[in-house]
Amino acid sequence: MFMRHKQKQIAALVDDESRHATADASALETPELTAYRDTLLRLREGAHNAASPTPEIGDGQFGAFMAGIREGIEAPAPRSTGLWAMASLSAAALVLVLSLLAIFARPNEPVKATEVESAHTELDGVAVDWYDPPEGVTTVWVTMPETDLW
Repeated sequence: MFMRHKQKQIAALVDDESRHATADASALETPELTAYRDTLLRLREGAHNAASPTPEIGDGQFGAFMAGIREGIEAPAPRSTGLWAMASLSAAALVLVLSLLAIFARPNEPVKATEVESAHTELDGVAVDWYDPPEGVTTVWVTMPETDLW
């Protein structure tokens, strides 16, 4: 907290806002704060050097400048919806074809809804057994001791 307060004072001094700084500059001369001040000064100098000057428009160029603005406002925006519509249509057709291939390209397999592959239980003393006859009707038996009913 103390260091953050000192950093704000240094930033105010660098920005030449001494009305916000409550201590004089000599109280802020520690190695960490001096490095912080130098970093702020380098950052400010780099930002100043990177800023591009704003171009000025002379009286002779003003008419062409305004004509360019009017042309940009009045001209319709270029539309590239044809390309996006074609890409969307192609993607939808591809999804449809792949879906139909996935549905109809499978070989006909018999339905195995009545076959029991395994049966088990985690209850102590309970047994599970099944019978799968060739007619296709599976019977499952669950047996448990009579003493566990109550």
